[in-house]
Amino acid sequence: MTFLKSRTAALIACGIAAVLFLLIVVTPVIAAFSAQSDEIESSLNQLGFYRAEIASKPALQARLKALNEKGASVPGVIDAGSTALAQAQLQSQIKALVEASSGSVRSMQIMPSSKQGGFEIIAVQCDLSVPERRLKDLAYAVAAHAPYLFVDEASVSAPENEPDNVQQQSTLDIRWTVHGYRWGRPK
Repeated sequence: MTFLKSRTAALIACGIAAVLFLLIVVTPVIAAFSAQSDEIESSLNQLGFYRAEIASKPALQARLKALNEKGASVPGVIDAGSTALAQAQLQSQIKALVEASSGSVRSMQIMPSSKQGGFEIIAVQCDLSVPERRLKDLAYAVAAHAPYLFVDEASVSAPENEPDNVQQQSTLDIRWTVHGYRWGRPK
């Protein structure tokens, strides 16, 4: 009987050791493999998503190029390849408009450009003089100009007329800031 008791005790001890081995060693290994399998599945899903994003890149680039070309061809914007060229073009256009109205430009100062949406705002501050009778012509020429020009700030001053010289048309001194828009994205 002692032999049977010792054999039963040994079997119970082996059973307990097997259960402990399962709980301590085998269960964490199975859990690690299961977690690794879930991570692999998640990584494969992400990889598929990234590959789809990469595959859509040429179509997106073509669409962006078409939108940039469409934006660059918007009527009324200054067509210049760079900010400096747009500023020079705006200066020459303002000078031509003033001279066509029998005026003269005394000075021009380029203002810093800024961005608004997909456009770049090009601005020039001008000091000019124009005969009083031609101010309306100049204002119309600026308003009807293409590319579109906008007067931001304007101050107009006229020299005081002497009482005996009322019939003479005076020359107006004007300081204004004129801006136009340039498509700010590459063509």
